[in-house]
Parts: sequence; structure tokens; C-alpha cells
Amino acid sequence: MKLRPLLLLAVALGGLVAQAQAAVVVFNDRAAWEAAVGGTFTEQNFNSYVSSTSYEAAAVDVGDFSVSVTGETFGTIWHNIGPVSNGNNVNGTGQINAATGSTGGTTLAFDSPISAFGADWAGISDSRVTSIDIGGVILAIPNLNGGFWGVVSDSPFTANFLFLSSGPADGFGIDNVVYASAGGTVPEPGTLAMASLALLALAAARKFKA
Repeated sequence: MKLRPLLLLAVALGGLVAQAQAAVVVFNDRAAWEAAVGGTFTEQNFNSYVSSTSYEAAAVDVGDFSVSVTGETFGTIWHNIGPVSNGNNVNGTGQINAATGSTGGTTLAFDSPISAFGADWAGISDSRVTSIDIGGVILAIPNLNGGFWGVVSDSPFTANFLFLSSGPADGFGIDNVVYASAGGTVPEPGTLAMASLALLALAAARKFKA
């Protein structure tokens, strides 16, 4: 009975499954991001916010997700949804005006699981670094002034947590937030690896019986 090789194979593939479940692909181009999600996504452009709505003291629900801040804050002009108030203009319309400090950060909490997220950003990570926690995966957002940055994950997530990972406080704008609901649009390599493991185990079992 040569079960040890089969056991080692199962352990190796099990590790592959664990790694695959945490795979996040970064996009700096919106067209490429849209292609990755199959063109099925929702966008929030905040154009209806013609006056500032602060989320400094309490979360603001914008439809499919809410925006909130914890830890160090810098006044309502840095933590609101509405016209540009912190000098970081994405495209001249309503936007999320945000800032990250020494503690806490800004959270976008979605009502249901999503598999992809992106936005246009202005003034982020300039001489400092704001990072984002997506389902336990930490990514540093590059310096952007009106450019797109987004991700596609093979594991559903329900919240994005933006926090300062280097340097002094960072103020920025977020607009044209796009997101895709989990299910069907994103490849699931973890599932594929599990299926492969089952087939290999079945084949090994048949060979052993023979």
C-alpha cells in the first residue's frame, strides 16, 4: 500500500487550494477591469450628492454599500460624500472625500458579497502610502490623480478597509466606484484544484484496487 505519495499529493494540492482562494488581481486600466468581470458590474458616481453628507460621526448608506470612518479623523471636510472639499478633485462631480491617519481608516461595507472592486482616485498615496484590506489581502494603492485602480478576487468579500500604511495623514478623493457581485463572473481556481484532487484520488484508488 503506497498511500504516502497519495497523501503528499493531497497535502500539496490542498496548499494550492488555500493559495488560490486568496488570489487578487490588480488592474490599473478600467477597460481591462471591465473585461475581467465580463462587463457585468454596478457603478456609483455620487452625482446625486450635490451637498456634503458627512460620514465622520455615522456611516452613510449610498445604496449597495455604506461609507464610514474609524480612528483618527480630521473634520467633516475630509470625511464626507459630496462636492470636492479636500482639494483632491477626481472629475469635478460628487465624490467620497476621505483621509487616512495614524489609527483606523475608511471602510466601504457592501450589503452583499462582491468579487471585484475599482474606482477613480485623486491625491492618494502622494508622499505617503494608503493601503487597502480586501478580504484579508493587503495591497498598497499607488499615487493616482484621476486614474483608475481596482481588483478582481477569486474569493468573495464584503468590505474594503482603507488605512495609512506609511507616512503622515493622507487625504484623497474617490469617485466612479465600480463593483461586481460575487458568483459566475470570476474564475475560481480553488474549486478547480479541489476537483483535480478528487479525480487524482479516484484514479489512485482504482490503480490500488487493480
